[in-house]
Amino acid sequence: MKKVLKLLTFIFSLFLFISSVNAASATISVNTSASQVIVGNNVNVSVTISSSSALGSWEYNLNYDKNIFTLVSSDVELHYAGVVQNANTKSVTYRYTFKAKKSGSASFYIDASSVIGFDESVFSVTNGKRNVKVITYAEYQSSLSNNNNLKSLTVEGSELNPEFNKDVTEYTVSVNEDVTEIKVTAIAEDNKAKVNGDGSLNVSAGTNSFNIVVVAENGSEKTYKLNVEVIDKNPIDVTIEDKKYTVVKISSLLTKPNSYIEKTITINEMEIPAFYSEITDFTLVGLKDENGNISLFIYEDGTYLKYIELSFGQLTLYPLNMDEEIKGYEKSTISIGENTIECLQLDDSNRYRIIKAINVETNEKGLYLFDTKDNSAIKYDDSYIKELENKNNLLIYSTLAFALSTILSLIIFISKNSKKRKKNKQEVSNNENKKISEKDHINEIKEIKTENETYNIIEDKPKKKKKR
Repeated sequence: MKKVLKLLTFIFSLFLFISSVNAASATISVNTSASQVIVGNNVNVSVTISSSSALGSWEYNLNYDKNIFTLVSSDVELHYAGVVQNANTKSVTYRYTFKAKKSGSASFYIDASSVIGFDESVFSVTNGKRNVKVITYAEYQSSLSNNNNLKSLTVEGSELNPEFNKDVTEYTVSVNEDVTEIKVTAIAEDNKAKVNGDGSLNVSAGTNSFNIVVVAENGSEKTYKLNVEVIDKNPIDVTIEDKKYTVVKISSLLTKPNSYIEKTITINEMEIPAFYSEITDFTLVGLKDENGNISLFIYEDGTYLKYIELSFGQLTLYPLNMDEEIKGYEKSTISIGENTIECLQLDDSNRYRIIKAINVETNEKGLYLFDTKDNSAIKYDDSYIKELENKNNLLIYSTLAFALSTILSLIIFISKNSKKRKKNKQEVSNNENKKISEKDHINEIKEIKTENETYNIIEDKPKKKKKR
């Protein structure tokens, strides 16, 4: 009997195991864009429902600590129920964005979930959870490593002088004259730090200096300087404006400008790589300064003049000294790239400058208008300005002539009116005198009549008045 019961129990357990193995399952996972967030920043949270069987519908609730995080945006609601329309969906993802309000630890987790297959079978569900730590910016800064030391520094095939020490920041190595490239390996002491400046480096005759910078996790930097001495048994030294240079003898260290061809020239009885342009008739050689920087110079009869190219699209110019004058403009300088160029300007507020240059593609020499805002240049043409000035002068002369004519007419008009007023005044005076004479004459007649009443004019004796 006991054997029978054991057999039945085994069969039942096996049935349950087989049933559990065959039952469909689903996972609702939670993922975050970061495990640590600074207060004030956002973190992205994704919820993914997945299964090896076709999904039909699902329902879940995404929960979190509302004291530490606040919801900013989302694809769907925190409590969401979804349904698919075909039997091919085995995974869906929804995204949420939360903002950290204060420091602390919080969890994003799924509860109250259910998943049903496309065949309406109920899936067993595994719910996901993800923890996120929120810290202040000060805590974040203090948590970062400030280790910016090198663990090792090597130059392939050469020995450092002095021997490497993480606290020593300058080293020197020497290589043969025929070496044009060295391989530098620098390894940071802290694997969270970054190293810049190592790798394959080009070198040329003389001293070549390189900076290897170690950037710690917190952003602090430390610079190691590596000086590479390429031994030149017969250097050609040049001094230009109190600055020392060495003539470059290896063509691979030079970059050929457009419209130039490669050639060699003889300096101090040695073959030197050079570039030549039939258009400008310039011969260029390379000179290296004491810091290992190589620049091209125009070479002619033992003299050197620095070669500068200003590129503006398809226009390439070689700047010249400004030896011309334009009315209203004053001489000044302007920085274009790393070069200081002489120019003419109206004033500091004007965006345009006039430079003198040679077009190295056409050998055309002239003035060019440079736009400091757009960093562009075009050929300067003052014919329009001169024409405008002539028109302005003509307008000024016409205006002056009109003004003089108007003033002269006004003077004549005033003169005529003055004479007329004087004549009228004289006439009025004459009329008044005439009136006065006539009045006097009338008065004389009246007096005569009065006397006639008293005197006998013929007899010239007084009449006797009749007595009443």
